[in-house]
Amino acid sequence: AKAPEHGKTLTLLLRSANIAMYNAKKEGNTFNVFTFSMAQSYLVRLEIEERLRVAANAVELVLVYQPQIDTQNKLYGVEALVRWEDEKLGFIAPDKFIGIAEYCGLMPKIGKYIIETTLSEMSALQTHLNVTFQIAINISAQQFCHIDFITVLKQSINRHNIDPMLITIEITESLFIDDIDKVLPILNELRGEGICISLDDFGTGYSSLNLLRTLPIDELKIDKSFVDDIMNDVQSLKMVQNIISIGKNLNLTLLAEGIETLEQKQSLIECGCDLFQGYYYSKPLILHDLEEYISDISREIP
Repeated sequence: AKAPEHGKTLTLLLRSANIAMYNAKKEGNTFNVFTFSMAQSYLVRLEIEERLRVAANAVELVLVYQPQIDTQNKLYGVEALVRWEDEKLGFIAPDKFIGIAEYCGLMPKIGKYIIETTLSEMSALQTHLNVTFQIAINISAQQFCHIDFITVLKQSINRHNIDPMLITIEITESLFIDDIDKVLPILNELRGEGICISLDDFGTGYSSLNLLRTLPIDELKIDKSFVDDIMNDVQSLKMVQNIISIGKNLNLTLLAEGIETLEQKQSLIECGCDLFQGYYYSKPLILHDLEEYISDISREIP
């Protein structure tokens, strides 16, 4: 930060330099010179962080569930997704507030709430409808490596009397970048409990085939960015075919997300995909609507 244009007092100058530092870290430890647009973004972020602390304490976060369907058009499972609508800021997208929650250390608390709420609601729903299905829960890197993660998960599983084999933990490739030696024992412990492991957004990050071979995972999720273009972009289609081929060779289940058309679904079936998720089948549903959806799942899905 430069004096005097970025601050005529030491306090203002340090604040500007701190904002530039935050921006540099966010971009990968480059360097940045302060701009006033940075300050505006920083203030927005601070307001979201402040409101998120209130939401986390008051449990204002809501869980919705998106169905996952197999090749026979039967319900395979649901993915739990967190939503937040603040009375002051309105709807805040998860990709905006999850990163802030991780940065300010709120993610373990929010993650614990997501696990407990999801297993409580899904256990009651399965009992009420006399059905069983897979329950997928996204786990952030900070939450996954938290000292209490395994304990919190096991206690919630026992509290709600759920078969661990019905639970899928979704993790992203970024989890393995910093310290795979720390992550692997946790994954192995989860697998030892019978919990399934899904690698989310595969193909968009940093995975190497060797890493994929050594990870104790059960499922690969094909990112929506590939599915979007498979009908009009040969490279996207080939990428999906290759991901499915790799997964099959490793005896993994393949789940494609972001399916919006019948044509996409049929193309993915031809590629050998096992499971499907997206607005073609259903948007994410609140608990009551999910109950109706499952009750009516016998209807024909073309």
